[in-house]
Amino acid sequence: MPVTGPGAYPVSVAKPEKKREINMTINYEISAPVFNIQSYCLHDGPGIRSTVFVKGCPLRCVWCANPESQNAYPELMVYENLCKGCGKCPEKCPHKAITMQQKDGAWKAVTDREKCVNCGKCVPACLYDARTLSGTATTVREALDKVKKDKMFYEGSGGGMTISGGEALAHPEFALNLFAAAHEEGIHTAIETTSYASRETIDRVFSHVDVALLDLKQMDDEKHRKYIGVSNQKILENISYIYRELKKEVWLRLPVIPGYNDDKENIHRAGAFAAGLGKDIRICLLPYHRLGESKLESLGRASLLGIEPPPEAHMNELKEIMESYGLRTQIGG
Repeated sequence: MPVTGPGAYPVSVAKPEKKREINMTINYEISAPVFNIQSYCLHDGPGIRSTVFVKGCPLRCVWCANPESQNAYPELMVYENLCKGCGKCPEKCPHKAITMQQKDGAWKAVTDREKCVNCGKCVPACLYDARTLSGTATTVREALDKVKKDKMFYEGSGGGMTISGGEALAHPEFALNLFAAAHEEGIHTAIETTSYASRETIDRVFSHVDVALLDLKQMDDEKHRKYIGVSNQKILENISYIYRELKKEVWLRLPVIPGYNDDKENIHRAGAFAAGLGKDIRICLLPYHRLGESKLESLGRASLLGIEPPPEAHMNELKEIMESYGLRTQIGG
């Protein structure tokens, strides 16, 4: 059985070797805004995986690690530290949103976000990868073609394809058809989701999901509304439904955000909730990292959190709390 991540537990995973019977007509031309298809992922489900990241999410976590995934439309990302001041991009901007300015003694191409319409015409002009357009309309066929290139890695590791985001359930028809297409190719499927969707959407999409990676961010509903933007009631109900009624293999993933959800009370409540569903649920404690801060800057937004990643000793303490409920728990994954 495959083992993934530090301290990971073995997990029994279906490793399809032949095409499955698909009780639907797959629409290969349906599309969704995709901002990345990443190969050789080790933390988005069992084995080695390819992860399709879709754009658009109904939640607004203040600590979001992928802020470019929140809006379901293309967005210009500018990494000013990579700009060499060549002056080529202002010539390509039809809206005069880019001007050359001196900063710290060096010329930089500065984007006026009020004028920028995210058309991306400046991107090809940049020779130094300082500009990129996040989000491209991608069909099921296009995504599947990229995923299939890594099929040899899936078969040897018990891996497969994961759809993440953003929120995979924000594009249910794309997710359903891509999952079904993967199954038809004999590729194992996983979804990483907030579970914030209608029961009808969950029933349809999860019909072709093998492993469910479900986010559990904050047990207190008032704090959930404050820090995440929505109530947690639908989320908790759907997690229970996915495990108990749909009988899916569930990994609960808890991002550990110092000062926001890493208090012992929240972890105890999360542990009690998970144990109340079933002791075979896998818990992944995900320590906060600061990668999202540079992304916020590239989008022209400021990060005001100033959060530091949790120390190892604190993560181990939270792990012990989860394990006290009889739950197999790992840090990361």
